[in-house]
Amino acid sequence: MAEQPPWEDLPPLCWEAVLRSLSSNADLQSFSSVCKRLLDISNAFRTSLAIPNQLTPYLDSLLSRRVTSLKSINLSPFCGNPSSVLRQIAQFPLPLERLDLSNQESLRFDGLRQMGSKFGALRVLVLSKIRLLGDDDLVSIAGHFPLLEELDISYPRRSRKARVTDDGISVLSQTLQRLSRIDISGNQSVSDQSLVVVAVNCPCLREIWFRDCGLITGRGIASLIKKRPQLVSLALIDMEEETIFCEELVDSFRHAEGLSHLDFSGSFIWDELLMSVAKANIPLECLDLSDASGFSFNGIRKIVLKHRGIKVLDLEGARFLTDGDMSVVCKDLGSLTSINVSRCINLTKTTLYNLTRQCPLLKRIFMERTNLRKDDANETDIVVNSQVRSLIIPSNENLTDECLKKIGRMCPNLWYLDVGVCLKITGDGISGVLKRCPEIKHLDMRGLKNIGSLSIDFELPQLEGLQAGGLKLNDEQLAAFISRCCHLEHLDLQKCVHLSTKGVEMVVKNCKTLRKINLGSCHNVRDDVPFLDWMVSVRPSLRRIVPPCGLISSEIQDLFLQRGCLVRDD
Repeated sequence: MAEQPPWEDLPPLCWEAVLRSLSSNADLQSFSSVCKRLLDISNAFRTSLAIPNQLTPYLDSLLSRRVTSLKSINLSPFCGNPSSVLRQIAQFPLPLERLDLSNQESLRFDGLRQMGSKFGALRVLVLSKIRLLGDDDLVSIAGHFPLLEELDISYPRRSRKARVTDDGISVLSQTLQRLSRIDISGNQSVSDQSLVVVAVNCPCLREIWFRDCGLITGRGIASLIKKRPQLVSLALIDMEEETIFCEELVDSFRHAEGLSHLDFSGSFIWDELLMSVAKANIPLECLDLSDASGFSFNGIRKIVLKHRGIKVLDLEGARFLTDGDMSVVCKDLGSLTSINVSRCINLTKTTLYNLTRQCPLLKRIFMERTNLRKDDANETDIVVNSQVRSLIIPSNENLTDECLKKIGRMCPNLWYLDVGVCLKITGDGISGVLKRCPEIKHLDMRGLKNIGSLSIDFELPQLEGLQAGGLKLNDEQLAAFISRCCHLEHLDLQKCVHLSTKGVEMVVKNCKTLRKINLGSCHNVRDDVPFLDWMVSVRPSLRRIVPPCGLISSEIQDLFLQRGCLVRDD
């Protein structure tokens, strides 16, 4: 008799500790594939499930025996009327807290009625991009789910038969006393009145989104802030000057008490408004000014000087910013963890060096399409920042290998690196930064036209995702590089026209953890069903394949889906 594995006797509490330490659902799936007992244990910890059409025949079996602890169900991938699926779900005693029904063409509320009688304690309901959503539906939702804390009714698909108006929002707000977050974006018939009634009737309200609501103005937002000073998040997105500009809005921020997240992206924002934010006694942690207009560096400077606890700052598209400006504000951003200065075309490597030197807690830096170029920095300019995990610097067409290597020295603990379309980067720069940053998990080097070869003599045990679309690597070069990546899960080879079937075969055989592969427009790779069948048979871990031609019939897709792999062109 075979000796019993030592882990068989571990009690459930030990397994609970192990599973809680896993970092992703992919780890959980790998764990569950070892044996039936570990499958049963892992299923007990699965709390979310997405349900496409192909999964519905197996739903009873899943909900009755395997995934019995679901807290979140996502039906947005389902096509058709989901009422029968909702009634099916309602038969099982699940601890359900979140339900997503987005993207439904014809949602009938009889299925929701049964869900309401069974899961009346549902906390989160997402009904984004629903057709035929109107005031009567809001009344029905409020009646079926009176304990909702979060509701998303954003961007309903336009219909002459139904629409959400201020009347529907008013009735909804009177019933949902626990509502803390609501998204009414894209509802063109709601006005300032909706903001006021939600603020008055929902004492727990902390967050409200109203993007693309053409009847909402700065005066309505001012009333919202005054009547609900405990708001923690406020998004004024894509609002034009004639809609938002008013003194009432400027004055309203002195009433705010709890605002920690402010999103002004895409809106007209003038310095006087930013000055009022700077003067406000709020715990501001996140400020988004991406693609906003009408303000100057002076407004930014005042906010940063007053609110030194800012952790997330988004200045994407602020083309007036210079290295000098950034050197001034960096001194007051000691708490910063994420910054986005993409498309700030005047910023150079000097700003990058200042950020890493003066912001010790910084984890994410976005500098896409800036002016990173040839590096003439002194060795004294390089200060190691071991906190930086993500560096997104694609489309810096003058970035050189030497500068990239120095970046690797400054940020040795990178997990995510994107240098796509940095046209001067060669294989030497990529191998140099990988050697300096052995913990990289995701590498994006799409469109690097100057990489004719890529050889490394060291292992990349942490690399999980590689986006290499458009590279000129041949079969042997790709296979040699992949052989150093023992835990690769996601591989994008789109438009790698120098690869052949032979190279893909070597990759599939050697990547024992491969889950997703994109072969779109790889014209020298076989695209027939027998080859796809071979890939899934040789590498059963595969869950998604984008074939070279992308033309796969629905019948063939269903056959592969039954084997656990999605084969399609997107």
